[in-house]
Amino acid sequence: MASSSSSSSSIHIKSGPIEGDVLWLQPKHVSEHVWNGEADRKLHIRRAVPMYQGQEEIPEEIIPLLRQSGFYWIMKMGYLKINSSLITAFIERWRPETHTFHLRCGEATITLQDVSVLLGLHTEGALLIGQTNLDWAELCEELLGVRPQEGELQGSVVKLSWLAHHFSEINIHDGNVEQLQRFTRAWILRFIGGVLFVDKSSSKVSLRYLQFLRDFEQCSAYAWGPAVLAYLYREMCSATDYKIKSIGGMCILIQLWAWERCTTLAPKRTPSIIENKPLGHRWLRRGNQHIGNDDLIVFRRKLDIMKRHEFLWEPYTATVMSMLPPICLVGSMSWCAVVPLICFHVVEWHQPDRVLRQFGMQQPIPESPSQPWNVHGLTLKGKMDENWFQLLAPFISQWNNRAEFRVDVYARQEGLLSFNSDYMVWYRRKTKMFIDPNNANTATLGEVTETLQYMVSPQGRNTWTVDDLVPYVEKLAILSQEQERITEPVAHGPASERRFPPQEFHMLQSSVETRGFDRRREIVQAEDFSQHMEQRGHGMYYTPPTFAQYPSQMYQYPFEGHDTDMSASEHSFGGVAETQPHFSWPTMTPSQQHDAPMATPNAPLGQQWDVPGAIPPMGDLLGVDLRHEFSAEAEEQGRRQRARRNPDRQARRWDRPCGTSHC
Repeated sequence: MASSSSSSSSIHIKSGPIEGDVLWLQPKHVSEHVWNGEADRKLHIRRAVPMYQGQEEIPEEIIPLLRQSGFYWIMKMGYLKINSSLITAFIERWRPETHTFHLRCGEATITLQDVSVLLGLHTEGALLIGQTNLDWAELCEELLGVRPQEGELQGSVVKLSWLAHHFSEINIHDGNVEQLQRFTRAWILRFIGGVLFVDKSSSKVSLRYLQFLRDFEQCSAYAWGPAVLAYLYREMCSATDYKIKSIGGMCILIQLWAWERCTTLAPKRTPSIIENKPLGHRWLRRGNQHIGNDDLIVFRRKLDIMKRHEFLWEPYTATVMSMLPPICLVGSMSWCAVVPLICFHVVEWHQPDRVLRQFGMQQPIPESPSQPWNVHGLTLKGKMDENWFQLLAPFISQWNNRAEFRVDVYARQEGLLSFNSDYMVWYRRKTKMFIDPNNANTATLGEVTETLQYMVSPQGRNTWTVDDLVPYVEKLAILSQEQERITEPVAHGPASERRFPPQEFHMLQSSVETRGFDRRREIVQAEDFSQHMEQRGHGMYYTPPTFAQYPSQMYQYPFEGHDTDMSASEHSFGGVAETQPHFSWPTMTPSQQHDAPMATPNAPLGQQWDVPGAIPPMGDLLGVDLRHEFSAEAEEQGRRQRARRNPDRQARRWDRPCGTSHC
């Protein structure tokens, strides 16, 4: 048998993804620049929180009206500090193609459930679409009581400083309710322009939102939650361009989402839940308004090496939900719906079908992303006279019928999803698992370990030679950064020329101090530290299913069809590809069994929607049946197999020369 060893070995890791039908924007994504070693880009968070009398606080007089309008809870969250490095690290993993973060453990995203639970913002009601060609000066005078002078109004936009100047004091005289309402509208506008829907200047706000603040009760009936999430999605998608240096929108939502789900990223002390307040409010307690580490490289590495148990798929337990105020539970029908999120011209797709584990369901291989690419970059430029209700009629219709687009039809996911499940095998080929190539060594180490496990398995012992171990041993040396110690020749130093033997001084022999400074120390016996591999069933994870038939897992030489293939091929472990010569063994490890491209349903993209136009049929959003590995029967069988003390003992016996277990 030909040998695959060579005089020297090296590790070559490709950026990923292996197959580009899902992440087709990868060549234009910020993560590609990071991989190539270009200068780190730390995003600037555009935010201008409204202040009253020099303090970051809400005037007590307007709190009742803020509660009535539905803005009170989210305004409180606006004062929490933001860690820009954490936000930047997550943007490097945000994918505009799918509206999800691509993490080591799979796709995850911020959903309408997170908006409701963390911020307490309304996620039901009419979409935030209105007129874009009103007489803005007249509307301003009607609802705010002051008319912008010439030069103070540019189209529909006024400066936040103009609002702060005219509404610096409440000035309520004789119970003037109208003045209080005007001040409250101005305060909400300042929050909208400075936190929720921040433009590139961070200093202006459009008066088109003022039309929704006429009546405070009616204001709370609009779908502000979907609008806030849509705008944040758009900002996150834009920020994946390496040339973009800042990000707006409700970025604190990204931070809260990460703190609740990623145990290695949250502050060390997680505060307790405050009853009858949105979950995010617990981070407002004194002592928790810090941002902790602000090192981008640290956050990037933590995400690159994150283990699957370090991501919490369901942080909102029944106990948590029972302590929230009613507004956090309104709109739960939309949480699992694949629908458009709309804020005027911003149309971004909500894709819970790609993150079903966040809702406790099993995750099949998802279909092609739903986002129509021809509406992903819409702006208001040159469209002020458009009838947006007519233009976005198909999207409005789908939102109004969102109950028909729910994806809560899958069985519950028990425990962590297997690394070798259909979804994870598909995902590793479609994603970019690592952002920093220095952290991608983990994947190569995993592949080397997996291969060595196969080589010592019953069937591997008959198909591999000692020479085949050489490249893997060399790679282990590279990964352990011990190349110098292993490869450098022995270098002898000079002999010692001068010797100074230890001396003894007999003095103060009656003093206990002469017993040494360690006389009061206790002797502690070091305990043995050990880590064990989990017991494996008859079909060990490195045992290919082709040869998992009892009584023998062995495949004896010579076998039909075996030949040595020295051509290069790509193998993947953890979403990275390594090009190397390989042998066409009769069996391969799980990662190596999937060299052929894996199909994504309806890939690469769904049909583009004409605006206006008819909604394409979306009756079956996923169209993929769960495989046997996801079933409860398979899980029960796996538990029974793991319970066996020595699952491959019988296979080893059948390897004896006589072919029986009694030789």
